[in-house]
Amino acid sequence: MFTKLCRVFLCLALAAPVVHAAPGQLPKPPAPPSQPNPPPKDPQYEGVGRIDQVSRQGGGEIYRLDLVKAIPLVRLEAKSKMGRLKIYSTALVTDKNERIPVRQLAGVTLDDSMQPLSSEIFNVQAGIAAIEILAEAFGGEASLEIKAFSTKEAPKLSQGTRPPEYSCKRNIDALLKDKLEPVQLWVARAEASAPGSVQEKFAGNQLKEQVKDFVATLKTTGSYSSTPYLLTLINFFMDQYNSVRAGGVSEPAYKDLLNSTFSVLLFAVQNELPCRRFPSDALIKMSMDLNKKYLEMSESARARPILLNIMTKIRDFAPEQYRKEVTATNPTFREADTEGTKYYIMFTKAKDEDFLKTTHRNMSAYAFVVAEQALQREVKMMDIEQRYQLIVEYQAKYNSNTDFPQAVAARYLQILADSTYGSQWMKMFTE
Repeated sequence: MFTKLCRVFLCLALAAPVVHAAPGQLPKPPAPPSQPNPPPKDPQYEGVGRIDQVSRQGGGEIYRLDLVKAIPLVRLEAKSKMGRLKIYSTALVTDKNERIPVRQLAGVTLDDSMQPLSSEIFNVQAGIAAIEILAEAFGGEASLEIKAFSTKEAPKLSQGTRPPEYSCKRNIDALLKDKLEPVQLWVARAEASAPGSVQEKFAGNQLKEQVKDFVATLKTTGSYSSTPYLLTLINFFMDQYNSVRAGGVSEPAYKDLLNSTFSVLLFAVQNELPCRRFPSDALIKMSMDLNKKYLEMSESARARPILLNIMTKIRDFAPEQYRKEVTATNPTFREADTEGTKYYIMFTKAKDEDFLKTTHRNMSAYAFVVAEQALQREVKMMDIEQRYQLIVEYQAKYNSNTDFPQAVAARYLQILADSTYGSQWMKMFTE
């Protein structure tokens, strides 16, 4: 041990520059090596909004913080200022009324003893007009503070008066069935009348009123319709939209009903309720069922472009939902790696036109990220032999480049090699 230490210190002494000091003076330390200045970071300005008296209603209520001026945001922070509460979902609303889910502020529980919880970084250049939070208080009174950060200017937030769009308070499936009867009645009368006749125009006016009433009921505040019934309505409205007379008054009525029903389903997927969940396998099945209908539908069918949009958007929510699921289970390295490998093989074996090819690629990528994080934790507890066996295994997978991505194998090998080097360096000083 003494010999090794001497060798190390001797090398260091030989490598050090010789500095001659004037008599009676201490030598000056060598100047540090010059380094390029780091690129300046954009300054971040913050604005604070507060939601007092968060509801204790099961399933929560939606609260809205309006921005006085719509500006791009880079991230959010959430902090309980009083009591314990759960944030079911958070969304940014753009100045074009588009909704952007905030993934890291969904399904989280906060209390006033915790540090602020940050969202992911937003890569959105659109102006943000509002922030919507679905939250529920637990036990007693609770209040929530939201900080918004922007590189443009300080956001000015104020609590809006918008009521919640839906909740678990009341199921309205039966009510919607009743509301659908007069819609079908006036559709039948319009279809039975001569095109362009007074009879058709009269039936069309009545139909517009019934459609308007149905859509208003579908979006009733404080209520919800079940997912199976929403899908039943979507399929029914597509079939009717395709079958009614082209150019007649029933055609725009069913198009409006189809788009309105899908908008409610899409909003539900983006903002899960305790009474209505959307796990990744359910989203995949839903999109596959719609894809089957799409493939069976005539290319000239009027509903086909709308169906393409519906099934694609539902499918594209699945990988992100899967990421949340696989992260929440806190899998071991082997478990997560097995998941990633499974979906990667499904991706590579699929044809280019396969509906789920991109979905499986993204799911495999999320699983491999979780596996890499697990390996970084577990490698610290492995002995040299365990690390070596893993290096042999993933070196072979890297070289084969068949059913395993080379980039992932390379990252695994880097983690294992770095850990092995570090352990050997420490061993040299402890023998």
